[in-house]
Amino acid sequence: ISQVLNNLLSNAIKFTPEQGEIELCFKLEEQQEERLKINVTVKDSGIGITPEQQVKIFDAFEQVDGSISRSYEGTGLGLSIAWNIVNLMGGEITIESEAGKGTVFSFNMMLGYCADGHARAEEVYACESYDFSGKTLLLAEDIDINQEIVKAILQEAHVNVVAAANGRETVQYFAENPEKYDLIFMDVHMPEMDGYEATRRIRELENPKAKTVPIIAMTANVFKEDVEKCLAAGMNDHIGKPLDFNMVLQKMRQYIIK
Repeated sequence: ISQVLNNLLSNAIKFTPEQGEIELCFKLEEQQEERLKINVTVKDSGIGITPEQQVKIFDAFEQVDGSISRSYEGTGLGLSIAWNIVNLMGGEITIESEAGKGTVFSFNMMLGYCADGHARAEEVYACESYDFSGKTLLLAEDIDINQEIVKAILQEAHVNVVAAANGRETVQYFAENPEKYDLIFMDVHMPEMDGYEATRRIRELENPKAKTVPIIAMTANVFKEDVEKCLAAGMNDHIGKPLDFNMVLQKMRQYIIK
């Protein structure tokens, strides 16, 4: 949530001129026994976004206008990351805007809730309750936006994330410094070399760490035969996509902190 707010507020500040206004609002929309539905709104009085630009505003690497990029140093991946994180939390970001009249970004989220004020651990992933300081994760993932999402969400867990764009890079990074990495998250379908072959290559390296480093598959293929194929290639475990970050954190704790 903090990462989403950082990205939305950063854009609001960037595209709102001096003497403009930015408003952040939280609204309780629904309260059940163990769940809260919260609406969050970021409103600015900035340059606004045309309907044509709104269609592609959440696309990775899209700039709504070249002149905006030059004048305001670009939006980068911020809005695309925010959209994906909210989507992973089961919500959706909406936008209301008109050129020259400001922009309103809104999103809903469901949070676990108990009367004593403690969030239910199984309903809300809380990276701050995990501390992997001094640990390094090697992330094999060929899609840039997925790399950025994992890095953004795990930064609160204080883990160093090194990203590789394909299986060949993954093997190279590990071979160059095996002792650096405490865990590998291995996407299965990648260009140049897939996760199965990358895992086999790592396991064949002469360094003793290559035989013991935990390797966890990340793939949308979740059938029994897919899991068995991952294990047969030398992986230790399996996480399905889209990623459940509760599960990601639990697996990290299981394999990094023994």
